[in-house]
Amino acid sequence: MAFRSMLANSAPWYLPALFLSCLAWVFAFYLHTSLQHRPLLRRLYLVAPPVLVVGLLLSRTVDLFSLDPTHPEVALMLGDGATVQERLLVLFTGQGGIEGGLLAMLVFSLFSPRLPSLRSVSAETADFVQSRMMTYMGWWSIVVLMLLFPQEAYIPLDLAPASPTVDLPTWSVLAGLVLFTLLLMMSGEILSASACMASSGETHLLFERALLKSIAAGLVAWVCLAQSDAFTFSWWARPTTDSRLAMALIIAIASTWVVATHAFSTLAEGLQGPTMKQAQTLAWNVSLTALILLVITASMADKVSVYGTGTDALFLGWRWMALAMFVGVVSMTLPMAGFDAAHHPEAWWFRAALMLFIPFSVLISDGAWLLFPALMFAGAAQLVVYLGTSIGRITHPLVVLAIVVLVFHLGWAILNGDPQRTLGISVLALVVVSILSWAWLRFERGARLEKTTV
Repeated sequence: MAFRSMLANSAPWYLPALFLSCLAWVFAFYLHTSLQHRPLLRRLYLVAPPVLVVGLLLSRTVDLFSLDPTHPEVALMLGDGATVQERLLVLFTGQGGIEGGLLAMLVFSLFSPRLPSLRSVSAETADFVQSRMMTYMGWWSIVVLMLLFPQEAYIPLDLAPASPTVDLPTWSVLAGLVLFTLLLMMSGEILSASACMASSGETHLLFERALLKSIAAGLVAWVCLAQSDAFTFSWWARPTTDSRLAMALIIAIASTWVVATHAFSTLAEGLQGPTMKQAQTLAWNVSLTALILLVITASMADKVSVYGTGTDALFLGWRWMALAMFVGVVSMTLPMAGFDAAHHPEAWWFRAALMLFIPFSVLISDGAWLLFPALMFAGAAQLVVYLGTSIGRITHPLVVLAIVVLVFHLGWAILNGDPQRTLGISVLALVVVSILSWAWLRFERGARLEKTTV
């Protein structure tokens, strides 16, 4: 009977329990190991989030196939004469699709030690990757629950309409859900693999495979987003009106940051070695990031009328820059607590914190969307810094070209009057500078391999 009356409504504790279990996963970097001596509690800790999501899916499936007239999706989309195909369509593309995507993320993190890329690694490395994947997915699952689990989707309708009032979605919606869920999974692989590349080279294969898959999926994702309302002027005044589109854009931006900025920077730090270049690089990265966040965010606010112009826009840019930099700089103290397995842990945490700040910032205010083009430009600037310090000469033709590309796109973004175009320009700048950086890295690796062979 519980399933027939909407599980999350008949059991008011259910969604809070799911939220708390996902929140507990955020601390998997510590709890995953500390619970080793309590097997029953550890097993409950590991399986609680996916089991609770399975319960939601089972409840929704029963309601849809029994055509429960009080269920929102049945009343608003299906009606009492829906075919089996229509019920399956709503199950996979409606709120059930969101729940399925969340379940896939959670299960993937649990079974990450069995990935083909980790078959030959030690048990310690496999456990490390699993704990970091759980932390990453726990973080994102909280965002998903807060942004894509509206209360009205889990409350029965008191008065249902005589006939459906919402058009049925198409199967292409399911393709989008799968695409952006995969992007989250692969960005989690890259971040988890990069976290221990200095202490162990066993995650290099995982890192490289996830990087290639993310590039391919990311290109498709941006092509799809370019044809959506996210690249229209009116959308930026109320970006969370379409929560699914908002979430898709957040995932695309975070994934692009991980692939284009974080991945290259991690490998470049490995080539630098323990020299003073690391301190210089970090100082330049922090300074340029703060400056670009202030300028571009203020410029974006000036283009969207609801945020004010002139001094108001400047102060808004200052507030968002200060908040993002506070999160990034505070995270740089984590290596003192033992989280220092990366090549340059302070820089690693600075980049990771900025990336993880992306999804949570939109839960604070719609103004956070103004920060996203600035983060893309800041990522491009960090690549230029790593390129310059790795080559050792700012006058090197490749470094000069990267600087010109960055400055040109910055000027273009500031002068144009459309926020959606600024986002496109920022992504283009990051992609172009990233291509230049990866081209140099491939050449440098080839040269070192030849020297080793000789």
